[in-house]
Amino acid sequence: HLLCHASHMFGPSGGHSSSLIYGLSSKARCIAPVHAETEKDRFFVGSHGLNEENEIHLIEVDTQAGPGNISCISIFGHPHEIWAISPSHSDASLLFTCYNTGTDYKASLWRTPSSGQGQVQALEHVLELPGHAGAIRNVLWDTHVDDQVISLDENNVHVWQLSNGASEAKPVRTFGGLKNLLVGTLSPNHAHQMATAHEGTIKGWDFRQGTSTYTIEKAHAAVVRDLDFNPNRAYVLASAGDDMAVKYWDIRNTKEPLKVQSNAHHHWVWTVKHNKLHDQLVITSSSDNNVKLWNVPSISSALNSKDTHADEERHTLNKRI
Repeated sequence: HLLCHASHMFGPSGGHSSSLIYGLSSKARCIAPVHAETEKDRFFVGSHGLNEENEIHLIEVDTQAGPGNISCISIFGHPHEIWAISPSHSDASLLFTCYNTGTDYKASLWRTPSSGQGQVQALEHVLELPGHAGAIRNVLWDTHVDDQVISLDENNVHVWQLSNGASEAKPVRTFGGLKNLLVGTLSPNHAHQMATAHEGTIKGWDFRQGTSTYTIEKAHAAVVRDLDFNPNRAYVLASAGDDMAVKYWDIRNTKEPLKVQSNAHHHWVWTVKHNKLHDQLVITSSSDNNVKLWNVPSISSALNSKDTHADEERHTLNKRI
């Protein structure tokens, strides 16, 4: 099965692009960057087979020479189908997975072995986060508070404090009480702040007390699939949904979105993410089998630069996968 179709851009105009393809023998539904690996571009990819042994592949993308290269560094065995992967921001050997055992959902912290190539290696099981209801959506690492993680299930947000070298997890608080909680994201700009989406509603939270800070009712005409804060504009939040739209919000004034990209795709929009360095670049993916890279300066930290609106969405990379 085709796992990922990664493209890199040369120059600000996006006039030239090339693609790198990596194959996996099983189906896959999640890929996550290894945040703690600062010298190389590495990703964890998890397979998604219900009745078979699954794997996590550590792959490396090298775009420094020629057309680039994508290679497998290590393969790790995983006992169940993987729904989400969340690598640590400070330790490249630690990652959470959310997985389905066939009877229930679990979230576990794993440690990768320090060396070994060419064969499937065993992951060290460090701990499990208990007490969830229904499907576990994801585990988020708090970049503002050391060893704090946040997990999300179908109804609630759970805050945990890791201790003893991340070998123990102490529950701090649980809040939410939402119906069909689907996604959450932490603010990179403000400590203790996050946003969640359930059905078509977006809610902001201060998770020190578990209190809601804002609510955007009917943010989308259908289910909200993804959220992402702009890393360089403290109050700008992007949302994507089943109404095929991408919207940008100022969370200080949520009456109307800052911008709407109607019909950004031809089907449900599953993912929206800002580029961490050039926040005018926004990437989206959809169940229409397209990945699109948008140039949207009007919602970025380049807002006051010359000819911002003239350049808006002029250069769009559209890759069908």
